[in-house]
Amino acid sequence: MLNQVYRDEDVNLDALKGKTVAVLGYGIQGGPQALCLRDSGIDVIIGAGPRDRFPDWDKALEDGFDVYSIDEATSKADVVHVLLADPAQPTVYREFIHKNLKPNSTISFAHGFNVLYGAIQPPPDVNVVLFVPNGPGHLVREKFLEGSGIYGAVAVDQDVTGNAMDIVLAIAKGVGSTRVGVVEVEFDSETEGDNFEEQVLYGGTIALMRAVFEVMVDHGYPPYFAYAKAIRSLRSVVDVMDEVGIEEYISKRSSRTCEFAVRLSGPRVIDRQEIEKIWNETVQGDFAARWMTEWQLGMFHLHRQRRTWQKSEMEVVGHEWRKLFGEG
Repeated sequence: MLNQVYRDEDVNLDALKGKTVAVLGYGIQGGPQALCLRDSGIDVIIGAGPRDRFPDWDKALEDGFDVYSIDEATSKADVVHVLLADPAQPTVYREFIHKNLKPNSTISFAHGFNVLYGAIQPPPDVNVVLFVPNGPGHLVREKFLEGSGIYGAVAVDQDVTGNAMDIVLAIAKGVGSTRVGVVEVEFDSETEGDNFEEQVLYGGTIALMRAVFEVMVDHGYPPYFAYAKAIRSLRSVVDVMDEVGIEEYISKRSSRTCEFAVRLSGPRVIDRQEIEKIWNETVQGDFAARWMTEWQLGMFHLHRQRRTWQKSEMEVVGHEWRKLFGEG
C-alpha cells in the first residue's frame, strides 16, 4: 500500500503549462475545483450537460468560463477532469467522452469507482489518474481562498506519457490540496476506502445520533434537549479530537466521568462483526453492484427513505431547534 505524502514544495504546475483542462460537470465538486484551478493560472474550460436540463451551463457562464458540450470539451482538452455523479458517468463516458479523448491526453477522476469496477474502460493511449480532496466542494473553495486547502489523495492507474503523476499532482496543487498534503494511493484502495467510510463512519454516526435522540425522547426527555445531545454535543468535540488526537481529548480535555463512559460503554455500541461484514461486501463489489442497481431502477429506496426521514420527529425538532438557537 502506497503512503507517499506530497506538499506544495514537492510539486509544481509545469505539467499543466500550455495545456487545457476540461472540468466535466459544474456541480458540488466541479464548480469549486474549476474556480481554484483557474485562480492558480491553469487554462480551464467546462463541459456541461444539455442546457435545458441542467443548471451547470448557466452557472459556469456566470462565473466567466467558456462552456461546451461534454463531447466538445473533451475533444478540446489535454486533461479531462471528470466530476460528474458516479452512476451517471458510464453512460456519459460511452456516448460523449471515450471517442473524443485525444491520444496522450489525461483523464482524471475524483473517485475510482467506475474504473475499478470496469464500468469505464479508458483507451490504452491515455493517462488515467485520480485526484480527490477529502471534503465537500464548498469547503475546498473556502479553504483555498483562505490560503489553505483540503487534504487529498492522488493515484495513477495508467501512465502513457511518463509524467501522469506530475499531471495529477499539478491538479492537486491547483486546487490547493498540496498546501496541507496529498497522499499517493491506488485506485482500488481509494474506492473501497471511500465506500467503506461512507457506509460505516457516516452511516454509523448518523444512525447513532438518531438512536440517541429517539431513546431519550422515548424515555421522556424534552425533544430540544435530546436533539442538542444527539448532534451538538458531538459537533463540539470532533474538531478538538481532530486537532489534538483522541487520547489527548479523552484523557486531558474531557471530564473523568466522560472518560470512564467512553472507555466502558463505547465499544458496546459497535458491532465489529457487522463492520467486518460491510468491509467484505465492499471489497467483493457487492456494495457497488447494489448501488448501481439502485441508480438504474430510479433510486426507489433512496427516494422513499428521504420522504420517511424528512418527516421524522428528529428532523422536525432539528429545524425548530436551529431557528430557536440562531442556527438556521
